[in-house]
Amino acid sequence: MYQSIDSHPEPPLSHCRIVVFSIIALSLLIFSIYGNSFDCSWHFDDDPNITDNPNLHLKEITWQNLKRALFSDRNNPAYPYRPMACLTFALNHYFGGLNVFGYHLVNILIHLISSVFLFLFIYHTLNLASLKAKYARQSYFIALLATTLWAINPVQTQAVTYIVQRMASLAGMFYIMSMFFYLKARRSETGSKKIIFFILCFVSFLMALGSKENAAILPLSLFLYEIVILQEDAGSYLRRNRGVFLIVCGGTLLLGLLYMYFKGGNIFSFLNGYENRPFTLTQRLLTQPRVTIFYFSLLLYPVPNRLSIAHSFQVSTSLFDPISTIFSILLISGAIAFAIYSAKKNPLFSFCILFFFLNHAIESSILPLELIFEHRNYIPSMLFFLPIAIGFYNLLQLYTKKKAMKHIISAFIILLLIGVGHATFMRNFTWKNERNLWMDAIEKSPDLFRPHHNLGKYYHDHGHKNEAILEYQKAIEKPVTNRIDETSVTYYNLAKIYSDFKDYEKALYHYYKALFINPQFPPIYNDIAGVFDRQGKYELAYRYLVEAFRLWPYSTVTNFNLGLYYLRERQPEKALYHLQSLSDEKEFGDKVLIYLGVAFKQKGQLGRAVTYFKKALKANPRNIKLYLHLAEIFYRIGDNQHARRQAAKAIDLIPDKAAFRRILDDLQKRGPLKNLQPQAAIVVPLMRECCRSKSETLKEWNELLNEKSLKFEGE
Repeated sequence: MYQSIDSHPEPPLSHCRIVVFSIIALSLLIFSIYGNSFDCSWHFDDDPNITDNPNLHLKEITWQNLKRALFSDRNNPAYPYRPMACLTFALNHYFGGLNVFGYHLVNILIHLISSVFLFLFIYHTLNLASLKAKYARQSYFIALLATTLWAINPVQTQAVTYIVQRMASLAGMFYIMSMFFYLKARRSETGSKKIIFFILCFVSFLMALGSKENAAILPLSLFLYEIVILQEDAGSYLRRNRGVFLIVCGGTLLLGLLYMYFKGGNIFSFLNGYENRPFTLTQRLLTQPRVTIFYFSLLLYPVPNRLSIAHSFQVSTSLFDPISTIFSILLISGAIAFAIYSAKKNPLFSFCILFFFLNHAIESSILPLELIFEHRNYIPSMLFFLPIAIGFYNLLQLYTKKKAMKHIISAFIILLLIGVGHATFMRNFTWKNERNLWMDAIEKSPDLFRPHHNLGKYYHDHGHKNEAILEYQKAIEKPVTNRIDETSVTYYNLAKIYSDFKDYEKALYHYYKALFINPQFPPIYNDIAGVFDRQGKYELAYRYLVEAFRLWPYSTVTNFNLGLYYLRERQPEKALYHLQSLSDEKEFGDKVLIYLGVAFKQKGQLGRAVTYFKKALKANPRNIKLYLHLAEIFYRIGDNQHARRQAAKAIDLIPDKAAFRRILDDLQKRGPLKNLQPQAAIVVPLMRECCRSKSETLKEWNELLNEKSLKFEGE
């Protein structure tokens, strides 16, 4: 690779061999470094976006199911939510369920493809007519080194190993593909090739935008590339194409405004998000320059103790508090001014600086997002290491005749790659499970609320409830939160634990604390209803369910519970309104089918009731109550033979006398629960007949029936 610096005016390898070798080299590097991430567990935002999102749990490839995946935002199903990324999640689920291996494999392949196109983009840029004289001899070395430094940097683990952040990496993949196709279109000599590459550029842009919204900045990046890199006289080009410039800027702005309008109902809807943030719009704008400088330093010095899923970052309250605020603003302003000033003399260096800051613009400006996340560097850092790679090349060229120095620099580059790659490999171990991830975050940012809460959730999910209580209590005591109402979830989770302990007084106390902090959180109302239901306070439970439904009419759990309430009250029409939309939901097993059967039975539509009971039997053929429901229906339509046959099947499934007693006790229940059971006055005599016909083996059960029979006679 270095030989060409001394003697070869052109790269010694053909273009085809260069591309093939680069793909092989990048594949080996990336799979070696990320090979220990295939079993890393689900984390944090993976749950609401993937594991707990039934819209992405694709079981059958149909247009309806694919459409659900594209519109997978459960809070706003009328609006497509990052459809390209969500479609890939749905396909992952189709082929492998929730097994993390397939998701990680796709994430790594996306990162590899991004790396390959980044290499191609840099390589072809360095071989442009305006840059060829300066860089062409070592364009291969520079492009491969710059790409490798980007691809193996530990900062990228949050976009690659963290499954849900496929949204960021997929957007990055299509983003750099679009830039490469734009470059190919501009270099094509024939009109047909230009058209094909421009179409590919536009399609890639749409796919990037459909993966994550920050890709909306791509037209500005392309325009910047045009005026800084492709045009010899940027000023003259801008004067001649002011209209194009305005169209690009206006189009990008229009995209943002349309997104705000459709997402929130008006173009200023993003301001509403600041109501729940511990900072104002002004404070965020003041803080982000410091965050951007931190990102810059993190890419240069990504040691493990500086990386975390949750960074504690002081909010800037003025230009001088903290004092680093004004210095960060001046530093960024100076860097941008210098890049613009030196664009004619050193266009490549200027473009890399402007590209970095431009692509941080969306997530580091007015939107009420959290202050800092490492995955936000995925696109902005794509050209970050190009000036560094050029610097290494210049050093090697400077010491061409000093073999020892050249070997020292070469060894340093190799050791740097080994060190950075090893840091990424080790960082993946932190992502192995939730416990590792959040304990690491607690160690680095002990004043943050979120790590303690999520460590508590890990313990909670794994049945270590006492440890969960301790971590939840620590979380409540921490001063730094990402949302004003964030602690409501902690109180809510504590309430769930106390409810599991059947300490309903403490459960309700914590539920009401959660409700006071965030009265717009529907699951709280649903769970309070559950506590009142277990206490037999059905009317109170119903009031809270109605409120939960008002706040979140798409909640499957709330619809299920309301349907169940109306069945108990013998209001089958209302029950069907809530239950029919849940017939395909897997989270309730066969319960929805059973309750739909009960609803149609209450309505007197016995044929439809039989249909649902039989569907439920296919899902659970050992459900004794289903056979009793069918026995009751066949008896009511006068088919005594089938009624006795269903009762006999139920008897055959009962394992012992104790189980039989429990079934009879359920049939004997009074109050609203009675309306969910088979009609005892019909099924008990049928069971008695079956027990008598089965001779001596069921004498004890027959005696039990005789003992209970008088209680059912009046029904």
